[in-house]
Order: sequence, then structure tokens, then C-alpha cells
Amino acid sequence: MAVLKVAVFVAIFSFVLYWYFGNKDYFFNYHDLVSQLLSILGLSASPLKFRSEQSESSSSLNSHSGVLLSKEELKKYKYQYLAIVGEVYDVSKGDKHYGREGGYNFFTGIDGTKAFVTGEFNEKGLVDSIEGLDARAIKSIEDWKLMYEKEYKHVGKVIGNFYDANGLETSSKRKYNQLLKDAEQLKKYEEELKKMFPPCNAEFKNRASRVWCSNKSGGYSRSWAGVPRKMFSAGGKDFRCACVRTEGPPSTDMNSKTHKNRGDLDNPNLRLYDNCDPTSNSCSI
Repeated sequence: MAVLKVAVFVAIFSFVLYWYFGNKDYFFNYHDLVSQLLSILGLSASPLKFRSEQSESSSSLNSHSGVLLSKEELKKYKYQYLAIVGEVYDVSKGDKHYGREGGYNFFTGIDGTKAFVTGEFNEKGLVDSIEGLDARAIKSIEDWKLMYEKEYKHVGKVIGNFYDANGLETSSKRKYNQLLKDAEQLKKYEEELKKMFPPCNAEFKNRASRVWCSNKSGGYSRSWAGVPRKMFSAGGKDFRCACVRTEGPPSTDMNSKTHKNRGDLDNPNLRLYDNCDPTSNSCSI
């Protein structure tokens, strides 16, 4: 009989709260409510967990991971929440950017990860996809995410391309993580490459421009000056100006004893500038 009375009490009290909070745009976790009532009656010890859709102080934010929102729930936080790589941030303090009159409010209420690097700010581009993005693009997205992590409050996660209904990482998130690692390795490689082939000095004028090499260019000091060359990425069409060492073994085999004493001049990714003396440390372009 006591159990029956408890059940009736719980049912009636739940209905009253449902009606009351429902008319104030609030919702609650029914199972948590039942657990709390039973706890009061000495039958359970589960804590009460109410969640407010509009309140930043929601008690469901008591864990490090925060709330887990569906995409439909996230839409209800237009102008308040923003998601990137599945992570949700409260950007309400940046109202001038993300509020109703803000120039970036199209990012709110959704996960528009891909648009952070494509600049495609429409329904097609504002998606939580990383399809077709390379490691460099992923690094740019990560930089944006770190900015939000630093400047805004982390709220939780959104169920979608990066996290499943249990808040666990999806294959897309694991792919993102791997591309991010690749980007870090690429960055290290490029730093080493710039040490081998430092960027040239450059000046640009209306009628004439030039590039030249000295013992310090591109932020790298060294004992040699080198000569300017066009440096292409392997198989690519884009190039940058690089200062190239003209003596000693090649940088790829510094211990060579059979080298031609031409430094890196024979690197296959290098090209001469048109109408420039191959031995000159300055070229007009």
C-alpha cells in the first residue's frame, strides 16, 4: 500500500510540474525527478537534475563534458550557442558578432564547421562535414575551435557528424583527429624546409620589384646568403622564392663525400627566375 501511495504521489506531482514548467519553456528529466522524489522518501539517493533550455546556469552542466544536444535542440539556441567540430560554445557575450544584428550570426544554432575554411556561408556550406578538406584546412578549423575554447564558455556537444547519440566520437571525428596530427607533422616538415631553403627578402614597387638573399632573410639567420630560386612544391604549380645554398653537400645528404660542391642548386623543385644571372643574389621580377 505504501508503494502504491508513493507511485500516485509521484504521478500527480510530475503532472503538475510538467504543466507548470511546460508553459514557461522549461523541460525536465522525468526519470531524474522520480529518482529525487523517491530519494526524499528514503527509497533512493539519485540527485535531481532539472534542465532549462534557455538558462546558462543549467544544473546539467555539472560535468566536464556538459550537455548533449540534438541538432533540433541546438537550433533553439539561435544567437546564443555555436558549434564547431561538434563542440558547443555559448557566444552570447559576443552579441555584436553573433546576436540578431551580428555579422556572424549565421554560425549560431548550428554546427557550421566546414564554412570556417571554405567561406561558403549558406545552407550548403554551413555543415558539420570535413569531406574534401586537407590537413591544412583542418588545422585552420582547429585554430578557430581553440579560439572559442579560450574566449567563450564550453557548453557541451551536439549529436551529428562528430559525436553520436551517446556522446562518443564518430569515424569523422577520428578522421579529424588524424588529419590534425598530419597537419602538425606537415608544419614541422615545413619549418625544417624553411631552414634549408629560407624565404627571400622582397620589395615590391609600381614599376619594378625584386627578390634577394642575405645572411638573414625570412626570419632565419645563417652563415651563407645563397641565391634566389623559385621553389615549387612536389608536383605543384605554386612556388615561393627561396634562398639556395651554393656550396657544400646537398641538405638531404649532408654527410656525402662524393657531392659536387653545389649545395642545393640541383634540387629538382627549384627553377631559375627569368632573365636573372644564376650566380646573382638579387633578381628583378
